[in-house]
Amino acid sequence: MIGHDRVCIRLAAFAAFAMAVPAWAQSAVSDAQNKLLARRAAEADCYRKLAEAVYGVRIGSDTYVRDFVTESDEIRAAVDTFVKGIRLGPPRYYDDGVCEVDAEVTVAKLVTTLKAVHKTHYHGNRVTTTDIENIKKHVKTDVFRVTGSGAPRPDLPPDLPAGIEEVITPLPPDYVPTRSIPPIWKTIRSQGRLMAERAARLDAMRKLLEHIKGLRLTSDTLVRDFITEFDEIGTRADGIVYGATQRSAYLHDDELIAEVTMEVPVEKVITRIKELHSEHYHGNKVTSTDITNIKKKIKRDLIRATGSGVPPSRFISQAAGAGAEMPVWFGERLNATGEATDAEIHTAQGKLRAARAAELDAMRKLAEQVYGLTISSDSTVREFVTQYEEIAIQVEAVLAGAVGEEPVFSEEIARVTVSLPAAEVWSVVHQHMLVVKRRG
Repeated sequence: MIGHDRVCIRLAAFAAFAMAVPAWAQSAVSDAQNKLLARRAAEADCYRKLAEAVYGVRIGSDTYVRDFVTESDEIRAAVDTFVKGIRLGPPRYYDDGVCEVDAEVTVAKLVTTLKAVHKTHYHGNRVTTTDIENIKKHVKTDVFRVTGSGAPRPDLPPDLPAGIEEVITPLPPDYVPTRSIPPIWKTIRSQGRLMAERAARLDAMRKLLEHIKGLRLTSDTLVRDFITEFDEIGTRADGIVYGATQRSAYLHDDELIAEVTMEVPVEKVITRIKELHSEHYHGNKVTSTDITNIKKKIKRDLIRATGSGVPPSRFISQAAGAGAEMPVWFGERLNATGEATDAEIHTAQGKLRAARAAELDAMRKLAEQVYGLTISSDSTVREFVTQYEEIAIQVEAVLAGAVGEEPVFSEEIARVTVSLPAAEVWSVVHQHMLVVKRRG
C-alpha cells in the first residue's frame, strides 16, 4: 500500500512537471509572438507616416503631392513604390510591449523621384518640373524623419501605401486575426466607440469628396472646377459619394481616435457627374466624353479615403478620469473661413480664381489656428514643432488633408471654409511626445 502511494505521488509530481513545461513554453511563444506583432505594427505605422509626410509636401501655391497622385494610379503606384523602398531602422522594444522603428529619406531624393514620375506618367499642365524642383524652397528641412510605434495587435492601420504588407514583418504562422480593442478604449462605454467610428465615417465621406474633386476632366479642368462653375452643381456635389461603403475600421492604441476607410466605385462617380452635367451644366469646357474618360486617366476601379473621429466629450471625460492624457481641444473640429474676390468674379473663370484664393486664405487661417493650440500651460503646437523639427512635416501633412466646403458667393466675394478634426493634430504631437518620453 505504501509503495502504491509512492507511485501515485511520483505520478502526480511528473504530471505537474509535464503541465508546467507547456505553460512555460506557451509563455515564451506568446512573448515572441507579441514582439513580432508589435514590430509589424510599428513598421506599418512608420510607412504610413512616411506616406503622409510625402503626400503632405507642397508642390505649388495650392497643390500638394496628394493632389499630384490623384492624376492616375500609375503616379500613385510610383510614389508608393518610392515610399515602400525606404529602408527602416532596427526595432526598439519597451517594457510596456511597444515597439518603435525609425526611418528617414532626403528631400533631394523625393524631388528626384517626383521629377522622374512626372516625366513618365504625368499628362496635365498644372504641375511642372520647376514646381517640383521648388519643393526644396517650401520644405524647411533636408531630411524627413519619422518614428513608427506599434503594440501587439494583428490589424494594420488604414491608408497604407500599396504593397506594404509584402515588406513588413509577416504574421506568425497559423495566426488567426481578430479585431483588437486597445486598452484605452475599454475605459469608455462601447457607445462612445461606435459614435467615434460614426464620426470617422462622416469625415471619410468629406475626404472622399475632396479626392473626387481633385480628379482631372480636361488638361486644365478638375472636377472641383466643374462643381464650382455653376451653383446648381455645387449644391448637389455631396451626391457624388452616394453609395460609398466602409472598407475598414481601426482604433488607435494610445488615444481615443478611430479611423474608418470608405470607398466608392469609379463607375458610380462617373455616372453621378454625368447626371449633374446633363441636368445643370451650361458651359462648353467639359463634355460628357471628358467625364467618361476619367476612368481611363486614373486607371482604377475604386476611390478610397480615410477619416478620423473621436467619442463625444462626455466619453472623453470618462477616459480622462481613467488617466488618459488628452487636451481640452481634442474632440473639436477646427474650422477657418477665407475670403477673396476677383476682378471678373461674375464670370465662370473669375469665380474659380476667387474660390481658389479664398481657399488659400482659409488654409492660412487654419494653420494659424493649429499652431496656436495649447499642449501644456506653457507650450503650443508651434513651439513644439520648433523644438522638434522632425514633426513639422507631419503637421503640414495634417493641414494638407483639411477638407474644404463648397464656395459661397455673395457681394462679389467668395467664401470658403476648410476644416479638420483636432484629434489628427493631437495624434501627431502625442505620438512624438511618447517617443521622446520612451527615449528618456
